[in-house]
Amino acid sequence: MFLGYTEESLKRGGGFATAKEIHQQPYLWAELYTSLLKQKDEIKGFLNNVLNIKGIKIIISGAGTSAFIGNSTEGYLRRNLGLDVEAIDTTDIVAAPENYLLKKRPTLLISHARSGNSPESIATIKLAEKLIEEVYFLNITCNTEGRLADYTSGKKNCLNLFMPKEANDIGFAMTSSFTCMLLTDLLLPYIHELESKRELIEKISIEAQMIISEDSSKVEDISKQEFDRLIYLGSGDLKGCAQEAALKSLELSNGIVNATYYTCLGFRHGPKASINDSTLVGFFVSNHPYTKLYDIDLIREIAGEPGNRQLMAVMPKETHIEGIDYVFKLKQGLNDIDPSFLTVLYIIYAQMLAFYKSWHLGIQPDNPNPEGRVNRVVKGVTVYEYLHL
Repeated sequence: MFLGYTEESLKRGGGFATAKEIHQQPYLWAELYTSLLKQKDEIKGFLNNVLNIKGIKIIISGAGTSAFIGNSTEGYLRRNLGLDVEAIDTTDIVAAPENYLLKKRPTLLISHARSGNSPESIATIKLAEKLIEEVYFLNITCNTEGRLADYTSGKKNCLNLFMPKEANDIGFAMTSSFTCMLLTDLLLPYIHELESKRELIEKISIEAQMIISEDSSKVEDISKQEFDRLIYLGSGDLKGCAQEAALKSLELSNGIVNATYYTCLGFRHGPKASINDSTLVGFFVSNHPYTKLYDIDLIREIAGEPGNRQLMAVMPKETHIEGIDYVFKLKQGLNDIDPSFLTVLYIIYAQMLAFYKSWHLGIQPDNPNPEGRVNRVVKGVTVYEYLHL
């Protein structure tokens, strides 16, 4: 059984891979942690050499969901490493490389990729080699045989970190690949004392298992409601979570659910006009005492307004607010963990909602766009030779 359905029924409905890959995440995190422990000395040696370079800039990159990993960890890495860290999509870099790749600035490019075969992944590496005098590469990928791993293998200025084999999702939408690569980012600042994070990994793995076992039926009930517009809101470290959550519903519903994301403060500056009576608004509430104030303010504001829109909130602990239709709270009281770690847990709610909505719309979650207009690995991209103009 995965997400309440038998393997047979999921295979018949075209949702087995996606359901299994959502379900397997907490188990893969434990496997990932063990793998990183085995590679600890290699990772530590590589990062020690690179991060001590004067003026080093770190670019976190990827395309689509892989880019949203950087958007989720950018602030976390900046404040924990005390270095210049910036998340930039490979799709932005390839289109205008001179805007981001600075010749005289030593740079560490951290690339995230499920398959490693997206055309922008290799193009970004090659552009960095061409434009930056001193550049290093840390590739976090799920595919040992991908073009990204193959191109950089054996290079002294590069380190490849591979996720557990099953994190290379077969389904259309990235789920376990996203959380495994994200968790790798979150553990990098602690590579010198990685053993001290064992309890944390165990705790969030247990939490994820409880979310899937205890809350999946309620999430499925929400998916059966009439909404064709979905807005996810997250502040600070949870902005990337909102971004990824929106993409999951957009992908798995084949665009039937028009899903978008914003920050709580940014939402009032125009986008709030997008709420109508067929809207579900999802809030990801931070456990940071300051950031949380802005999250709660907006929830109360929208909850107090008229209309038939529905409100859903995911919180570190329950805060009673009149007018919220659906509330999910973490089971273990994780108020003491860094807000960035909430993303690996909160996103499971969004993954399940996207799966169930797709399932009940009669769409095959494993292949939501059989016409091939969008694909598991992007197609149709021509990478042009870069000539400095």
